[in-house]
Amino acid sequence: MKKRLFLLPSMAVNNIRKNGSTYFPYIGVSIFAMFTYFVFDLIRKNDVMRTIPKAAYANVLVAVGFVLLMLIMVPFLYYTNSFLIKRRKQELGLYSILGMEKKHIGVMMFWESLIVYGIVMAGAIVMGLLFSRLIFLLLLNLVGLPVEAHFSVSPVAIVDALVFYAFVTGLNLFVNLVQVGKARPVELMSGSRKGEKEPKHIWFFGFAGLLALGAGYYMAVASKMDGMIFMNFFLAVFLVVLGTYFLFTSGSIALLRFLKRRKSFYYRTENFVTVSGMLYRMKKSAASLSNICIFGTMTMITLICTVSLWLCTDSIIQLSYPHSFSVSFLGNQDEAALWAQLEEIAKDTGVTYDDYVCSSFVQVTACQEGSRFSPKSSESASGYPDWYIVKLMDAAAFGRMEGQAVELKPGEALVFSTGPDYGNDEISIGETTWQVKEELTRSRIARKVEADEFSNWYLVILPDEAALGQAAAVFGLNLSENRLFKMEVSPEGETEAVDAFCREADAWFGQVEGYAGSRDNRKNMEGEEGMYGGLLFIGIFFGSIFLICLLIIMYYKQITEGFEDQKNFEIMQKVGMSDAEIRKTIRKQILLVFTLPLAGAVCHTLIGMRMVMLLMAAIRCVETGVILGCTAGICIVFAVLYSICYKRTSATYYRIVKKMG
Repeated sequence: MKKRLFLLPSMAVNNIRKNGSTYFPYIGVSIFAMFTYFVFDLIRKNDVMRTIPKAAYANVLVAVGFVLLMLIMVPFLYYTNSFLIKRRKQELGLYSILGMEKKHIGVMMFWESLIVYGIVMAGAIVMGLLFSRLIFLLLLNLVGLPVEAHFSVSPVAIVDALVFYAFVTGLNLFVNLVQVGKARPVELMSGSRKGEKEPKHIWFFGFAGLLALGAGYYMAVASKMDGMIFMNFFLAVFLVVLGTYFLFTSGSIALLRFLKRRKSFYYRTENFVTVSGMLYRMKKSAASLSNICIFGTMTMITLICTVSLWLCTDSIIQLSYPHSFSVSFLGNQDEAALWAQLEEIAKDTGVTYDDYVCSSFVQVTACQEGSRFSPKSSESASGYPDWYIVKLMDAAAFGRMEGQAVELKPGEALVFSTGPDYGNDEISIGETTWQVKEELTRSRIARKVEADEFSNWYLVILPDEAALGQAAAVFGLNLSENRLFKMEVSPEGETEAVDAFCREADAWFGQVEGYAGSRDNRKNMEGEEGMYGGLLFIGIFFGSIFLICLLIIMYYKQITEGFEDQKNFEIMQKVGMSDAEIRKTIRKQILLVFTLPLAGAVCHTLIGMRMVMLLMAAIRCVETGVILGCTAGICIVFAVLYSICYKRTSATYYRIVKKMG
């Protein structure tokens, strides 16, 4: 007995070596997964991330990415383990038939799991120690943090990785032992030939899948920018995932059975074998194909969003912060004198600015009900998004700001909306109504983004100061105290010079009566730049993870089917089909099977881009050309990589079938 137990570790080593085509991909993907986990944890626990200025965005993104990574890794590694144990059931059944007790099989499986655990963790930790600093520097570069920062390895991160993968390994081993322990030797011998469990009520679930997918597509295409956009997005994702799964697992089988019942179609030489083979394959691998489709969609959407955001970083920041520095005053001010003083400070500190604007307005918070704007009150409140910031300006001040004269007759007004068009012929403030002479499409103090519903505000230009005072009085304001004069500039020069300019401007103007304060937006601009750089980092990592998940499922599917289809290959030869005919038939079936997930993923991505673009517009990413270019480029690259992987895995499939046949 003791001698037999001592033999089990060596048997475990031999099993892993002999089943290399099954074990090595699993070990490889596990190393990559744990390497990613380890690096994320190292960065998350590094002291530098808590001490470097402006690292808050990076910390949040890494923490969120770390949690998402764990949520993805556990079910995926469990899923790949199911392929592994399925392929080995016949071997384990043979051990049982030859007289090996199940407890000894369990011990052997324990040793196999322990060996794999050691290989995976050794590989992941070594790779993490070698490449973590490089990845850390990449993250710092993308978020705009000092790249000379010191990076240290946390022993706690190593322990966390060991414990986490021990949990995953223990979970998979427990499931494997339960499956082997409950099964009889005969069931184990045939278990490797069993496909994924065929669902019941295929017509019902097929129709439900079609409805779910249609509803998800409709929500994506018909969605609008409103307060429900984020909830609608997650609901649409859920419906598309559910519809994809049902259509692959039930709808495809229902369709093939329908074709099989059409005798005029089915009993043709070119259709008979193909339909039968496809029906057999879809019963076996429908769930795998739906996962490939979903992972493909996730890969493309993730990369499209993150790359687009990174490429549009400058335009997003420009929309959020048109100018890097501003000075504000309340009341009636000598605008010319204040501006002259600002120019003097700029000259003294050695900075220049080509981009500047001066504006004078009264700002109110108003409730919009059609064309009427009224003061904020409990009676008029109808909730978000009917509350808006409204900037009231007279025609003379607007002309000075824009650098050109503007004439308005009494009872006329101009309206500018930073988001969707105002769309009314008149505007009422209190009981006074003005006719909208023109709805402006541009202004020097803001850029119009029609899809930006969330940060939308209005600029209303009235004929004269009297009309401005009348409108302000509706909100309990008077011009002498509540008029806001604002000077906005984007100073350029050495960092020290710009710092001095901001300090001196704040100090000098702080002595002016009515001074409301200054605002230096540079830190906020740098923070947003860091956030989008961090998102690119997270997006590349998760895009890679999703792609690896997709590829490993493809590989295991082809390997599994290669061994399972050996009998089919022999039967085809015995009924008189030539090797060329057999290869043509199999190639046609495999091509159809693998084209479906690719077509589904591309279709999901293209239709979902309507909603994705709305969500990106909510964070002011409105460069449609860049987003569409990224979409086209990433879809093409994904299709090429998918095709290459299909050819490589198909070649492995043919080698297995031919060798065994």
